[in-house]
Amino acid sequence: MLVSLRDYFKGKGQGIVEYALLLAFVVAIAVYALQESGLGGAIKTNFSKTASQVKSFSTTVS
Repeated sequence: MLVSLRDYFKGKGQGIVEYALLLAFVVAIAVYALQESGLGGAIKTNFSKTASQVKSFSTTVS
């Protein structure tokens, strides 16, 4: 009984570590994409354009 519980918790811990490593890998790729490829700048520009259009629309409607 004791041996089977050890195996259960060992396997469960291994799964958690695998998910943590996978999450760290995905986060590293996202950080790299936002900093190095210019994707972050493109997103910022897009949000700025959208905000200015919303602002100009709200002043023309009022």
